[in-house]
Amino acid sequence: MAPSSIPNDIYQYSLRSAYNAGLKEGGPPVAFLTNHGTHGVGIFEAEEDDDGNEQSPNDMIQVDSVAYVIDSNGTATKADKNDQMPFTMVTVFQPVQRVKPPSGTTLKRVKELFEGRSKNTPLSFRVQGSFKYINTQQQTYWDVKGTIFGFGIPAWQKEVSGDGLVSCFLSDDKKKGGRVVDFETGDGAMVDFSKCGRFHLGFPQDEEYEQLRL
Repeated sequence: MAPSSIPNDIYQYSLRSAYNAGLKEGGPPVAFLTNHGTHGVGIFEAEEDDDGNEQSPNDMIQVDSVAYVIDSNGTATKADKNDQMPFTMVTVFQPVQRVKPPSGTTLKRVKELFEGRSKNTPLSFRVQGSFKYINTQQQTYWDVKGTIFGFGIPAWQKEVSGDGLVSCFLSDDKKKGGRVVDFETGDGAMVDFSKCGRFHLGFPQDEEYEQLRL
């Protein structure tokens, strides 16, 4: 069955624990995303500066089948189709539930909402609209409009996919974003989400992966 006919399945490459253990090279290119999902998040290979020092890896957010690179300053640009990601998660996002949260809703409150609906099953989610602030690993944005997309990860899946809500932000003008740490919604924000029916995990095939102690 083609991935396009299996909405809300999650396709993941590699393990979060493997990435944390140092497997930060290779992985599928951006072109892979459009074959397996419309929305997603990931981490690009780290690049070296002119002195040969490894730079902070850039984040990836895919929204409406377009992938964006978010650099360490929070600047967002369209990703090159050949850019590789040693860790990524994507899905054909077709939300089946919608909640209009009150103004001032935080990441913690959204996490509690998901745990009440889907405690043991991963889900994909989108928060769209205005935000009083969004704190990302790159920058803190105040009074901004845009889209947060990501995945709610149950506790048992932490070493596989990450901890809690794994998500990135992209502004409406597609020029800035970051890996989300916390947020507070403004007026009119909307939360869409859907539970995952099937989870597909691709493993790295190189010797370096097999040498890791996971």
